Amino acid sequence: HRYVFTVYAVDQEKLGPDADASPAVVGFNLRFHTLGRAQLIGEYEGPAS
Repeated sequence: HRYVFTVYAVDQEKLGPDADASPAVVGFNLRFHTLGRAQLIGEYEGPAS
């Protein structure tokens, strides 16, 4: 399994979409207010059977 954690630094305290906003609206707002982004990628492999 691969786990990707992404953290964004934005230029506003709140981006404004309502709680029922679609992922597309959230992504649109996030794209135009992002100052920076960091990602941490972790991988997990279970024990061999």
